[in-house]
Amino acid sequence: MKRSIIQVLYSFATCIAIVLISGTLQAQPPQDPRQEGQEFGQGPRGSGQRGYGPGQRRPGLGRRQGGQRGGQASRGGGPRDRVRPRDIEFQEKFPIGTEIPADLKVYNVDRELVPVKSVMQSKYTVIVGGCLTCPAYRSSYPEIEAVARDFKDRGVDFYFLYQSLAHPENWGFVQPSSIEDRFAQVDHAKELLRTQIPWLTDPMDNQMKTYFMGTPNSQFVFDSSGKVVHRDSWGRGSSLRESLESLVGKPETLTTAVDLNLPRFERHLTPESEMLLERVSVEGKAVPLRVESGGKSNPVSALRSIEFNQSNRYVKLRPEADQQLIETRSGKLYLGFRQDPVLGASWNNLASPPEYKIVAEGATVSPATGHSKRLQVESDNEPREFLVDVKDWDADKPISVKIQYFACNKEKGWCKSVQQEFTVWLDEDKSAGMVNGRSHFPGGGGGARQGGQGRPGAGQRPGGR
Repeated sequence: MKRSIIQVLYSFATCIAIVLISGTLQAQPPQDPRQEGQEFGQGPRGSGQRGYGPGQRRPGLGRRQGGQRGGQASRGGGPRDRVRPRDIEFQEKFPIGTEIPADLKVYNVDRELVPVKSVMQSKYTVIVGGCLTCPAYRSSYPEIEAVARDFKDRGVDFYFLYQSLAHPENWGFVQPSSIEDRFAQVDHAKELLRTQIPWLTDPMDNQMKTYFMGTPNSQFVFDSSGKVVHRDSWGRGSSLRESLESLVGKPETLTTAVDLNLPRFERHLTPESEMLLERVSVEGKAVPLRVESGGKSNPVSALRSIEFNQSNRYVKLRPEADQQLIETRSGKLYLGFRQDPVLGASWNNLASPPEYKIVAEGATVSPATGHSKRLQVESDNEPREFLVDVKDWDADKPISVKIQYFACNKEKGWCKSVQQEFTVWLDEDKSAGMVNGRSHFPGGGGGARQGGQGRPGAGQRPGGR
């Protein structure tokens, strides 16, 4: 009797299992990697990427990882770790054999404005773009330095090309307002990053970066006639080494990024819990506007001396408009004033707080004057930010923005009153760079924002806190 009951239960359980398995199989489509209508080797529709068959490489990616051949490439979700449509577009714009324009100019290592072709004196010339605020450059430049150690005596010249800031406010840095400001950033980068590769500098009209499709960290190898023999939309030691080996042969040495022991940097975002002032911004994606600083720029030696100079442009202004202001000439205008960390000054909070004044003949602005909150700390380097309403801005008439503040440097012991003036146009500045959380991934940041206090190793000048 017991055996009969057990047999019945076993048969019943087996039937249920068969039914469940059958239903699961019917609910799942065949696991064919190709979707209907696709050819072999194509990726999923709508993925935004091209398909690559067996043995094919995606454009811009070397076969070997950087850690195997002269520097470990960054891992994770960084822009160098995936191929995007603009990377493919970059490859297509610069096919092998493309000759760089004869009228394209750059500042050479002696800071003379010359045709870029004139710096291509060796059999091959490597040019890799970068700046102080590009995370991809900061993580990849040791790989390039490692490759340079092995190939610099094999008929190959290496240069970094300093460009407009890709992500202003990363590590506290701000867009330069003159070529002297940009040269000062180059000198700062040499010291901070301990680079051995010499630097070229893009002119203030950003003609080199514009020609390179606005890429912040692209790399090229040119022959002596200025023709492209290698290109990558990102600085990548592995693909550069592979290309040079095919051109001049393998070197006797194999230097890695680890061998060079170059600086590593903390993340550049400041947690909200550490901020002295609450950040403000326009709603949605902010549009950076064209701005010009008043007065004449000082020589690089004066900018980097940390001694007070009345005409130094210690503060830089970043104006941003909301979409409504761009489309209708009425909307919100963001004014962000930041101390330039390369110049070594801070806001002095023992004196009157910074105060702005706007003069606008072709618009109605409210409030036209204002001042920042008084802080209890002696000095700081956080931004002073304001939002104003603008109505009926005549696009042909720029507005004038003045700021009065006290700047200080603890190391040198000075505290001085400074006044600066800026001219702002209702024109988008496409070379202004993207600020994370405002013009780049607006509203993001996960509780952290740009432009907080300078951190050790991030690039703060002595006394500038």
